[in-house]
Amino acid sequence: MESHKLSVKRILIDLLSIKDQLKMLFNNNTEYATLINFLTEKDYYNDDDIPLPSLKEIESKTGLKTNQLRNQLLNIYQELFEYDSNKTLEFNNKEYFFFLEFNKTYASFTLKNINHLPRIGENITIPFLKAKIQSEVFYVEDIRHEFIGTSQRIEIYLKSGYFNSYFHFRKHQALEENEIGILEIHDMTDYQIKERLRMGRFKYNR
Repeated sequence: MESHKLSVKRILIDLLSIKDQLKMLFNNNTEYATLINFLTEKDYYNDDDIPLPSLKEIESKTGLKTNQLRNQLLNIYQELFEYDSNKTLEFNNKEYFFFLEFNKTYASFTLKNINHLPRIGENITIPFLKAKIQSEVFYVEDIRHEFIGTSQRIEIYLKSGYFNSYFHFRKHQALEENEIGILEIHDMTDYQIKERLRMGRFKYNR
């Protein structure tokens, strides 16, 4: 099967998301030096006040011709991500973000280190946010990982109460079978979701 054609514009954005690693991995490559220096001099990916550079802008500021720029972006991308690549990415910095929710009241905190990464369904007691969120007993609803720059960002989503494996299954079944929409899931409390699914079940059993 023929693979899809790579978008040079998308490659540019992908590379900007790991700009710090580009400098480490290609610091001895004189061929790419001008382009790498441009890509890494500003935080185009994370700073909302700095617009993403266009290919024309890069050509103008680096002196690279259109074909040179496109070829270098493609070559760097392939050197990083082809199956036989000898480049090794490093995401040594870990950040843990906890997001708590109880009846549409939210709180969050950040940790630099953690001894044990909780898994979905595990129960967690957090007494130091009870004044804000009115609960201290939570369960892990979801965990997401993001690799950006040189960091692994780990987001842990907690909901108040105790984990119910049947409700967890039923909610995802309802999403898969279009009984309820993904936006509705985010807008509704667990109680509202349970009531909605019970109504559907009773109607079906008649």
